[in-house]
Amino acid sequence: MSTVDNSPNGSVAEPSIIGEFPCTQTQLRCWILDQLNPGNPALNVAVRWEIRGSFKVSTLEAAFRKVIQRHEILRTRFIDKGGRPVQQAVGDVNFKMSVIDLRGMPPEQRQARILSIGEETAQAPFDLGAPGLFRVTLLMAENERGFLLITAHQSCFDGWSIRVLGREVGEIAAAIDAGRPPALPELPLQYGDYALWQQEYLQSYGFETEKTFWRETLLGAPYFEVAPDMPRGHVKTNRGDILSIAQPPAFTDRMDAAARAHRVSQYSFGAAVLSAALHRLTLAPTVLFGSQIAGREHSDLEDMIGVFINNLVLRFDFGSDVSFSEHIHSVSATIEGALNHQRMPFNKLVELVNPVRDPARNPLISVNFNLQKAFLEDRRYGGFELISSPSQSPGVIYDLSFIMIGRPTGWRMSIEYNADLFEASTIESLLQLWRNAYEIALDHPEAPLSSLLAPERQPAPSAKIAPMDGAIAGKPPVDTRMEALAALWKEVLQVPQIRPDDDFFALGGHSLLALRLLSEVRTRFDATPTLQLLFKQPTFAGFAAAIFDTEEIAAPREKVVNPWELVTCKHGTGIGAVYTLNHPFLYYRLANALPDTVSVHNVNMFHADLANGMDRLSIEDIASHAIDAMQIGKPVGRVAVVGLCVNGVLAMEVSRQLREKGIDVGLTAIIDAWAPGYFASLPKREQARWNRERRRKRLAYFTRKLLSRRIALIDYLKEFEITLSLLRIFGVKAGQYSPEEETNENVTKLLVAAARRYKPPQTKDPGVVLLRSSATHSRARQLRFGWGNAIGDDCMVVDIDGWHEDSLTSNGIRDLASTLSGKLAGD
Repeated sequence: MSTVDNSPNGSVAEPSIIGEFPCTQTQLRCWILDQLNPGNPALNVAVRWEIRGSFKVSTLEAAFRKVIQRHEILRTRFIDKGGRPVQQAVGDVNFKMSVIDLRGMPPEQRQARILSIGEETAQAPFDLGAPGLFRVTLLMAENERGFLLITAHQSCFDGWSIRVLGREVGEIAAAIDAGRPPALPELPLQYGDYALWQQEYLQSYGFETEKTFWRETLLGAPYFEVAPDMPRGHVKTNRGDILSIAQPPAFTDRMDAAARAHRVSQYSFGAAVLSAALHRLTLAPTVLFGSQIAGREHSDLEDMIGVFINNLVLRFDFGSDVSFSEHIHSVSATIEGALNHQRMPFNKLVELVNPVRDPARNPLISVNFNLQKAFLEDRRYGGFELISSPSQSPGVIYDLSFIMIGRPTGWRMSIEYNADLFEASTIESLLQLWRNAYEIALDHPEAPLSSLLAPERQPAPSAKIAPMDGAIAGKPPVDTRMEALAALWKEVLQVPQIRPDDDFFALGGHSLLALRLLSEVRTRFDATPTLQLLFKQPTFAGFAAAIFDTEEIAAPREKVVNPWELVTCKHGTGIGAVYTLNHPFLYYRLANALPDTVSVHNVNMFHADLANGMDRLSIEDIASHAIDAMQIGKPVGRVAVVGLCVNGVLAMEVSRQLREKGIDVGLTAIIDAWAPGYFASLPKREQARWNRERRRKRLAYFTRKLLSRRIALIDYLKEFEITLSLLRIFGVKAGQYSPEEETNENVTKLLVAAARRYKPPQTKDPGVVLLRSSATHSRARQLRFGWGNAIGDDCMVVDIDGWHEDSLTSNGIRDLASTLSGKLAGD
């Protein structure tokens, strides 16, 4: 397998902004969800196309570039202005299509590799602040067969856009190959024009009639959900999976005929079948689920790429045991009413209904349903053909999503589910129940709904949500900050007074007001609250306690003493210097391996009092203390910063702050350092596979070292958790950590905890070099350790000999010294 790296070289200039527009309501919802969980992969739209025939990589890339130039939304970013996001269209983005050649891989392994790459690309996060929320990877499977993996963010792309993109890419590529201009319609509008129209509509009389309909429709509606197999946590997760079954070709004709016989649409027929199945499964008298509509009522919108979809909330009430036929007609009337009032944005609907907020659940709906024909039309363009293929789930928004996709080969029924809530066996039984419901509706429409037998289940007991009240719940504000915060709440919510137990959302607060509140809090107070915090602590007292840490106001925190200590390994004759972070004994050899002109220093926390407030420091604070300890004076030449593992994360922030101080940082060398949160974002089975492989490789590496007498037996046994535990159980003194090892372990734990809260700035730092030891998965090179746009597009990945800390032995130090010498010299 080989990879063609088509990333742009060098740093990218600040893009020119050609337009700024308000966000549409769907974009606003995407922004809010991203604020709750930055980089949430569930907000990605993943598409896979098979391409067959004669095609050129350069032609396909040029076609995608042309599409990006036609549609401003593919050159858009989102920024916060006073607590409210706006979208900015830029003049150009440096689009490059990644190409991965799988033709040299054995055919029996190729399909699994295609699926694994598809999963990786689908789940890689986007930074909404970077323009161009759209990427493409071409997998070359055979000389005339490949797969296009397309991932876009929901804030700029919807299902209909897949069809538009396919037509335009195919036509443009065919035109380039034929040497003719592409036959594409002129676009009368851009997405920003639609955003301005929607903003005007939300202030019109027509929108008031929408409000009346939905207020009456959802009056008294319960929150409907299918009881999960596993207890629901306190915070919503998005780890998902999908199971599918294919219906035989005859099913297509049967469903068409049944819909015509009942004089309803295929969608209404499908919604009736699913609602009946959910009613029989849960025995709930009211079933609610969400569904998406295209939202392109005007013909000018049909040829545009963008997010026009809207979520409708469909409510189905069940009284007596009616027949399937009666239920089908009742559902058709419900759907007709919803479609006649489809301009109510879901975000506004949530504001209107104002349900109780629960960070573990979606507002209003937990189940979703879609029935549609495949968006991409299988079609030939010049010498090649584009064919729709099942895509992979980047993550889930809903507990359960029931999806029916019609392709030329027939209908496919799928359930996408939250794998933290449901077992695969439960989903298989739900698929069968859904299928059985169709069979009765198709063959015996006069049968009562009770004729559908639901499987017996043993769901998890309802999880009691822990009290969210803050430490001072029920107590009045006691200082000027509390008074100022209460005044802010009154200002944002437009209420005359605020009591300690007042709930932000019960007082009429909604997501947009929440964003404004948080923005003002960040501006006026020394606090950085998040949306998730407000959802967890919606009362005034609880929110105030969380951001002011009022439990400790009476006893002010002791000022944290700088925990870092500077050790100079070598004074060079020149003005260039290398600063290493922690692990002083590992880097001591580096001094001898570097030229005499270079000074080598180490800052470490070996003698720090880690219990004295250190656990409250952020990576930014820790980096600032480290810089103070470095004592970098004038004159100073080019500087390099080096960090291993989590110290590599810290090195990124140290380098950023040094540059802000005007220091010339020529290189940030980070060894075996994954971007914070990347590994945790991988599917659980992928994490488990990597961990198993790492354990096997670790055992093999240190066993070879033992057999070659390069490590003592006792030190060998201390390398593995099981044997180390046994040594401690049996009281083997040599099996205990030395004071230095204990300190190193504690420092590492502290830094790991701080790194989990760190979000690296997406600055495309051109000075970063990634070093990979044998301890790190080989895929780290291709994934660039998950750093994304935090590092330059041409960032080097250097393999060094040895296992993690062992890599900083003779061979590894030589590799590191060589890299440092070149960069410090300006190469």
